[in-house]
Amino acid sequence: RLVHGQSGLDAALRATDVLFGGSMAGLQATDLVDIFADVPSTELAPDKVADRPAIEVAVAAGLCASKGEARRLATGGGLYINNERASSADVVVQRNQIIDGRILVMRSGRKSFHLVKIV
Repeated sequence: RLVHGQSGLDAALRATDVLFGGSMAGLQATDLVDIFADVPSTELAPDKVADRPAIEVAVAAGLCASKGEARRLATGGGLYINNERASSADVVVQRNQIIDGRILVMRSGRKSFHLVKIV
């Protein structure tokens, strides 16, 4: 018996998919805040995120301790923006990647998520 009904089950399945690297397409900022309620988060100003190198955003958010660490992570294929791999250390966070103008999800490796809240 479903305690939260079909919509609750659908939401739980969607959250599980996202947490295991699935697409975030179609999700709203509020969905992501709920899904990532238990992961570290940082509030950053829009000009610290949009049109900035992903490695700088990773450091500003606290995902990486230094630009060198972030660069190595990106070069090794372990830096993700909204569950999409940053293809190189030169990747820039695009304004349209910020979901609802409020949320960016960064990830280091398989399971280390960090929620960036744009304020």
